[in-house]
Amino acid sequence: MFKRKRIILAFFSIVFLASFCLYFIYTETVSCAQNYKSFAALEDKVATIAKGFSGEYSYIIKDIEKPYCEISRNENKMFPAASVIKLPIAAVAFNAAKEGKVSLSQKFTITAKDITGGSGIIKTMQPPVVLTFQEIIETMIVNSDNTATNKIIDILGYKYLNRGFRELGLRRTVIKRKMMDFSNRKHGVENYTSVSDIVFLLEKIYKGKLIDKESSQMILSFLGKQKINDRIPRYLPKNVKVAHKTGLERGVVHDAGIIFSSRGDCVVCVFTKKVKDYSKAKKFIARLSLATYNNLREQ
Repeated sequence: MFKRKRIILAFFSIVFLASFCLYFIYTETVSCAQNYKSFAALEDKVATIAKGFSGEYSYIIKDIEKPYCEISRNENKMFPAASVIKLPIAAVAFNAAKEGKVSLSQKFTITAKDITGGSGIIKTMQPPVVLTFQEIIETMIVNSDNTATNKIIDILGYKYLNRGFRELGLRRTVIKRKMMDFSNRKHGVENYTSVSDIVFLLEKIYKGKLIDKESSQMILSFLGKQKINDRIPRYLPKNVKVAHKTGLERGVVHDAGIIFSSRGDCVVCVFTKKVKDYSKAKKFIARLSLATYNNLREQ
């Protein structure tokens, strides 16, 4: 009798477990289908917005935590990186600190000959300027500082940076010249990356898996303090948090970042080139960002 009761109990336990698994699979399938349908609609909206843009572009828009929620175009195509290259440089810089090549607290002196034009705040300071390695990285990201970027290139070197990109899993990212080096650029020497590489980095940062959790959190905090907000955040409500990195150079306008929403968090990475009207390119990126945010709200 006791053995029979155990068999009956085991049978009902298996039935209950099977029913639970089937229910979970069903709800996940329905959720995935809804998510897929939602992103298919977003893809149509993006295509409509893109009709009014005359330059070349590539993008990835991706809900980080939901399956099948990704749309893209030319995601593996290499574009001139402009200042977006500063994100991979920051990643390798933190890895250099972890490897012991340099300490985050190590101080470096920026002299008058180090000062570079273009974006940044160091050029407004009276040299010599003494900053820690961590402060240089932060200034490079938050203020898109070209002087800080070039200083990191001097410290780590092109060979180390390019090897670091490959070791991090970046297949289409390469650095060959410093920021504002228009002479080399005119002769075809260029820095390149792709939206697929940058989204790969952003996902690693979001999940706390880029180098380590502490490094990921630090880079994410730098991206969240970005001072140039005329693209991804442009049309979003002021209370929406965005962690991103912009890029702008002759004929090139980019932005790549994470939109944090109560309905989900999403990566938006848009590269453009052969741009003739910078204002229109920035608004193009901003409109894709707004469409993405509205799509999250409608799910």
